[in-house]
Amino acid sequence: MAAKAVLKGVEDKFFECSFCLENFQEPKLLPCLHRICKGCLERIIKEHKDGEFRCPLCNELCDIPPEGVDGFRTDFHMKSMLEYIQLQQTAKTEDLTAECGGCSKESRITSYCFKCKGFLCEQCSSIHLTLKMMKEHRASILSLKEIKEQELTLELLASLKETPRCQSHVDKPAEVCCATCQNFPVCMVCAQFGEHKGHDIHDVRLLARKERLRAEKTLETLEEHNDDINELPIRVEKVKEKLCEGISAEKERLKLQHTKLSEMMGQRLEDNKELLKKNKREIDDQEEKEVAELEKEREREIETSVKKINDKFDKLIGEMRARNQDLRNGQETLHDETGERIIKGSVLVDREFEKLDSSVDEQGNTQKEELEEISIEAANRKTRYGNLRSTISSVLASKDNWTEAQCLPDICKASDSLIQEIRQNVTQLDSLKQIEAGDLTITMGVIVRITKEPESVVDIEGVEAQGWKVTHMNYIDSGSIVIMGNVDSEHMHITAIDRKGKLISTDLFNRISKDSDDYPALTCYPLDLFKLVTICEDGESGIFNIRNKSHIRKHMSDIVSDWDDATEVISIATDQINKNVYIGTGSRNVFVLDDMLNYRHTLQLPQGIKGSADMVVHEDNLIICDFASKAAYIVTREGPEAELVCELPKPVHGGGEWSPCRVCTDCNGFIYIIWTGEISSQWRDILTQYSPDGHHLLITKDVEGDVYGMDTMLTDGSEKLILATLEGKLYTYGLALES
Repeated sequence: MAAKAVLKGVEDKFFECSFCLENFQEPKLLPCLHRICKGCLERIIKEHKDGEFRCPLCNELCDIPPEGVDGFRTDFHMKSMLEYIQLQQTAKTEDLTAECGGCSKESRITSYCFKCKGFLCEQCSSIHLTLKMMKEHRASILSLKEIKEQELTLELLASLKETPRCQSHVDKPAEVCCATCQNFPVCMVCAQFGEHKGHDIHDVRLLARKERLRAEKTLETLEEHNDDINELPIRVEKVKEKLCEGISAEKERLKLQHTKLSEMMGQRLEDNKELLKKNKREIDDQEEKEVAELEKEREREIETSVKKINDKFDKLIGEMRARNQDLRNGQETLHDETGERIIKGSVLVDREFEKLDSSVDEQGNTQKEELEEISIEAANRKTRYGNLRSTISSVLASKDNWTEAQCLPDICKASDSLIQEIRQNVTQLDSLKQIEAGDLTITMGVIVRITKEPESVVDIEGVEAQGWKVTHMNYIDSGSIVIMGNVDSEHMHITAIDRKGKLISTDLFNRISKDSDDYPALTCYPLDLFKLVTICEDGESGIFNIRNKSHIRKHMSDIVSDWDDATEVISIATDQINKNVYIGTGSRNVFVLDDMLNYRHTLQLPQGIKGSADMVVHEDNLIICDFASKAAYIVTREGPEAELVCELPKPVHGGGEWSPCRVCTDCNGFIYIIWTGEISSQWRDILTQYSPDGHHLLITKDVEGDVYGMDTMLTDGSEKLILATLEGKLYTYGLALES
């Protein structure tokens, strides 16, 4: 009854050739275990001259053996099942008339002889059962009445069929199996003395039992993957839906980024205009004050020599106005160049958006193609799965040792391959990557390259000769380079020089602290065209006016009500647009003041940052050099608590462990950091350049000297990077723009 139950759930097309769509005639087994009629297979082989073809059912690639169609095994089990079905159908027919396999007459059929392989009439059936010479046929005869009453099964069918014959001695029944020749049935003569001598010979019952156990285990494994094979197409559809949602979300995210950056570019243009107006206003205000002072002095001296004094002061006023006009022109040029870079950057942002948007589409299309391939493979594997499941179940139900020994090894091999492919499909589906296009970044339309060697190296006039030190340096938009440092244990200097290191002015100030002359906290940073914010002592800040030489100094305890005297003030940064001053310390606290050094609020840096040895305003963020943690960070600067944007990649150079000490940015937003480290018992400095978003380390190079100051400056329509050493050397590097 087992065979009946097995075949009851099998579709009719399981017994049909996928090529001619008729019931199999001499079925041949393909490597994928699908079957094709021998005649159909011959036609397929003739059409494929390249030695291979694909299965019409599962698209599996099949190699054509050298023997051609005879190289493919005949599926005797399928022939048995077809014979079984034919007998079942015949048994249902009342008074069946057909050609008798014994007398060849059209007669009423009453039985079937499995040895003659034909139906018998009542007379020939009686002869088979009584005639002595037909004795060997008696065990192979089954009456149609018995088929009806016993409900013929594959197991009963196998018991009635003749034992396979030896392929070399057809008059001898097969006695053993040759595993070397794919479980070929052979007689003992062939096994011991013939062409199978020395091969791996097995008793068919033992071999069948072994293969049956293996097949039952394989069937269990296939059953375990039943849910996988049926759910895979559903999962593919869900992944497709998720992929489409991911593509839409990624495109929307890029669109929002593009909108935000476009608005930021527009705001930059407005800020650039406001900065120009502000700087011009400062020039006008300063000019008005200076003219008023000169007019007063003229009035005081006019009594002694009117003409001489008028000529003198007219000349002074003219020179002063000429200088200020040069400043105005410089601001106009700076404004125009900055505006051009911003507009160029906007164009590149649009291009980058289109490029990333296309990238999302390309990734989406690629994954859709991969999903389509997986979907097709899943459908093919589902077909193979059904075929294998039905085949293995029917073979096991036959309980025929010879059928099991010959069919089950190939079935298990194909099942193992299918199980592996199912698992691979699931793994491929799980490993599909999320659509990612990266982020839009602003590079103002250019790549900035640092010249390999300095364009110039000069001594800062007066510094080295007098034994002074340089502890900080900045370029101010009025055209001067301002350096600050120690004179001796009691004095410090603020010196203005030109781009060639020539002295413009020097101002000396007393120091309250009597620390060593390399005291590091002497720092300055531009507040506007004519003013600098300074740190002259630990816990002290000030504002120095380059024009009138005034220096207003305040202790932080007079600015911040809950100031802790143990706090070390070590760095400054300014936001000239919003008139904010940022005072960095040796802790996580950054104090935010206005341009009159009035307290606004305290900004707390993220956990893990120990202090700010140097910092600079960068867009809406601050770049922090944390010397103690040997790391540089970009953090937000809005609100009371800063958020970490990113940690800049650390340089790997010369086998040293590097700490950041100086930072600046150029007009295009590229970031420059000086790192210091001890190599072979000697301190060395290196210069690094980063992309504007801080994610990419672009350049690492050695620099000469002990660098304490770094900034960029505009000269002759191009930007330069300038470095100042502790001993008073000024290095100028070119910054070449590449579109």
